[in-house]
Amino acid sequence: MVFLQLATATSFAQAKQANLTGIVTDTLQKALSYATISVYAPMQLTGDPVKRTYTDKNGSFRLLIDTGYYDLTASHTGFLEIKIRVHVIQGDNNIGSIALGPMVKTLQEVTVTSRKNLVEQSDDKIIYNAELDPVAKSGSASDLLRKTPMVTVDGDGNVQLNGQNNFKILLNGRETAMFAQNLKDALKSFPGALITKIEVITSPSAKYDAEGIGGVINIVTRKKLVGYNGYLSNYYSTLSNFSQSVSLNVKTGRLGITSYYGQSGSYNDIPGSSTSVTTALVPAAFTKRSLAGQRKSNNYGGFGNLELSYDIDSFRVVTLYGNLGRTRSHSGIEQSILTDYQALPSSSAAFLQDNRFVNPSSGMGVDFMHKYPGIADKEFSMRFNSQFSHNNGYTNSEQHNPAQNRFISNKSEASNSEYTFQVDLTQPVNKTTRLETGIKTILRSASSDFISLAKYNAADAYIANPANSDKFNYHQEVYSAYASINKTINAYALRLGLRAEHTEIHGDFETSKTKVMQHYTNLVPNVQLSRKISQYYSWVLSYNLRLQRPYITNLNPFVNNNDSLNISFGNPDLGPQTIHMVSLQARYVKTDFFAAIACSASYTGDMIVQYSRLDNPSGIISTTSANAGKEWQYAITANMNATIGKKINMGLNGVIRYNTIQNQLLTAQQRGGVSGNLSGYFNYRVVGKFTVSGSGGFQHAPYSLVNSPGSQFFYQTNLGCKFFQDKLFATMNFNNFLKEYFTMNTSTINTTFHTLNNNTYPYRVIYLGVTYNFGKLKESVSKKKGITNDDLIGQ
Repeated sequence: MVFLQLATATSFAQAKQANLTGIVTDTLQKALSYATISVYAPMQLTGDPVKRTYTDKNGSFRLLIDTGYYDLTASHTGFLEIKIRVHVIQGDNNIGSIALGPMVKTLQEVTVTSRKNLVEQSDDKIIYNAELDPVAKSGSASDLLRKTPMVTVDGDGNVQLNGQNNFKILLNGRETAMFAQNLKDALKSFPGALITKIEVITSPSAKYDAEGIGGVINIVTRKKLVGYNGYLSNYYSTLSNFSQSVSLNVKTGRLGITSYYGQSGSYNDIPGSSTSVTTALVPAAFTKRSLAGQRKSNNYGGFGNLELSYDIDSFRVVTLYGNLGRTRSHSGIEQSILTDYQALPSSSAAFLQDNRFVNPSSGMGVDFMHKYPGIADKEFSMRFNSQFSHNNGYTNSEQHNPAQNRFISNKSEASNSEYTFQVDLTQPVNKTTRLETGIKTILRSASSDFISLAKYNAADAYIANPANSDKFNYHQEVYSAYASINKTINAYALRLGLRAEHTEIHGDFETSKTKVMQHYTNLVPNVQLSRKISQYYSWVLSYNLRLQRPYITNLNPFVNNNDSLNISFGNPDLGPQTIHMVSLQARYVKTDFFAAIACSASYTGDMIVQYSRLDNPSGIISTTSANAGKEWQYAITANMNATIGKKINMGLNGVIRYNTIQNQLLTAQQRGGVSGNLSGYFNYRVVGKFTVSGSGGFQHAPYSLVNSPGSQFFYQTNLGCKFFQDKLFATMNFNNFLKEYFTMNTSTINTTFHTLNNNTYPYRVIYLGVTYNFGKLKESVSKKKGITNDDLIGQ
C-alpha cells in the first residue's frame, strides 16, 4: 500500500501552466488549417501524446501546457511530418512558423490505411465497431449484439456470451444499474445510435472483477470530442417500434461535457401466440397438458447520462458523471388449457395473465486519473461509483377450471443499492515489464417485499397467502485486491495475474425468521501468453478462472404460482459458481484483412443451474436453482473481416460448440449436443454517398436443462444515403422480409416429463429513420492508455 499512498500524494502536486502558440504553413508560407499538433514527453516512444490540437483556418494553434521540455510534431495529409524540441517556460511561448514540405510521392503511390474494420481484435478482446455499420442507427443494443462475435441473442432477446448465460456487462467501462436488473428489456430499449463500439472480452485480466462466467461485454457510447458535436436520431418501424436519441458533446479549454439521452419502445402492443405441451413419462395426475393462445406485449425504455470532465493540468483529470434510466414492460396472455388423463375424459380450462414490470434506475460517480510526464505507461486512478434501482413486478392471473376457479395476484417490489470504491496503479518496471495492481470494495444492499393474494370466486376479496408472503433483506460485501505482471520477451508477451476476492453475505426473512449467512474467499488466477510469429501472424494462449455470485432474484424464495401446475421459486442457499476456461487463438492481420480462429474448453462443477421436477400425485412442475450443474463445453470460433477496394467491406463470424450438462442432484437429468452460430455481413458503397448493406445468419444456443432453445435464422438489408455535406443520414432497413412470423422453440426434457414450448411473434419489419449530425472536428480522447487533453482554438 505504500506505493499507492506515494502515488496519491504525488498526483496532487501542483504543476505550473504556460501558453504554447505557433503557426503551421507550407513552404510557400500558405497557412495550413487542420494540421495536427502533438506534444510528447521527451524521449517518449509509445503511448498517446501529452496534448494534441489542430490549427485553425489561419494555421494558428494554442495549447495550455505544463512547463518543461517536450517533443512537438506537426503533420498534415500530403506533407512531411516535422518534429522539434521545445522548452516551455512560464508565460507565453511562441515558437513562430513551422513550414511543412510536400511529400515526394505522387498521389497514386500514397495508400491511406486509417479505415477501421467493422470487426477488430487484440490480445484480449474482440471489437465490433458499430459506428461503421449503417444499420446500427436504426436498431437497439440487442440488435447490435446479435451481430457481435461470441454473442448470441435468441428471438426473445435473451443474451449469451461465449455460450454462457452469466456474464458481466459494462457501459463505458462502468457498471450501471440499468443493465443489472432486467438486462433483456434494457438492451431492447437502448438505442443503437448511441453506441460507438461493443467490446467482447472473453479472457479478462486480473484487473477486472472475477464475476462474469462468460466474460465481459463493454458497450461504448459516443466518444469525447475536440470542439463540439452531437446528433439527433429518430427511427420508426412498421410494427410501431420507435427509437429516438440525442447527444451533445463539448470540449473547451479544460472542461469537457458529454451528454446523451435515448428512448425506445413500441407505441402499440406487439401481437403473438404461444403453445406449451407437457407430456408425463411416468404415472402422474395427468398424461398430457396443453396450453395454447394469444399474447401481446409492449415495452419502453429511456436512459440519460451526463458526464463532466475537468483537466486539472496536462496529466490529471477529474470526471463527474450521473445517469437516470427507466424501463417498463407489459404483457398479456389468453390461453386455453386442455388436460388429458389416464382413465378420465379430458378437461378444458381457460388461463388469463397480465404482467407489468417497472425498473427505474440511477447512478452517479467520480473518477480521478493521473498520468506521469516522461513515463508513458504509468497511470494512477481512483474511482467511486454508486447505483440504485428498483425491480417491481405485478402479476394477475385467472384460471377458470371445471371444478373451481382460481384468481391470483402477486406483487414483488425489490430495491437495490451498490457502492464501489476502487484504486488502480499501472507502473512500468522497465521497458519490457509492466505491473498492474489495485484494490476494490463493493457494498451491495437489496430488499424484496413480496406478497401473494388468492381467491376462488370473482366476487370475493383477495386473501393473503402467508406461506408465500415475506420481506427479504440482503447485504453483500466484496473485498478484492489484484496484481498482474505483463512481460515482453522478444516476440513473446506474457501476462500473469492473481485476484483475491472475499465475500460476506447476510440475509434474513422478516416473517419466517430465516437467516442466510455465507462467507467465502476466492483466488482467481489469470495467465496469457502470446507470440508474434511474423508481421501479420500471431497466436494467444490463455487460462482463466471466473466466478458468478447469485443474484437476489436467484435467492428469493417467492413462489411464482400464477399457473397452479407450473411454479418457480429461488433458492436462498445458493453459493458462487466457478468455471475454468482455456483458449488458444491464432490471428492474421494485414492492412484491410483480419482473420482469427480459436479453440476453447471450459469446465464447471458447481454451476448455478435451473432444473424442473414433476410431483407425480399433484402434477405440479416446480422449477428452482441450485449449485448442481456440471458442464463441459468445447468450441471452435472463427472471425474474418475484409475491405475490398474502396467500396466493399464484408465479414464472417462463426462458432461451433459442443456442450454436455448434468444435474448432480438428479443425475438422470442431462442434455448435450452440438450448437453454434454462423453469420455474415457486408457494406457496399454503390455510388457517391449511397450505400447498401446487409447481414444474416443462423444461431443455436448451447443446451440447457430448462427451456433449451432451438435454432433461428435472421437476415436484413439496409439502404442508406447521406445528404447536406454528410450531416443528414437517411436509412431504410428491411428485416426478415421473406417471413411474416417466426416461431421460437424451446424444450425441457428429463426422465419424468418433457415440455415443448412454441412462441410465435412478428418477424418481418421495416425501419425508417434519419440521423442528423452537427459539430466540428471529431477526435477521441482515450483514457485506456492515459489521458490525452485536447484544446481547440475557436473557429
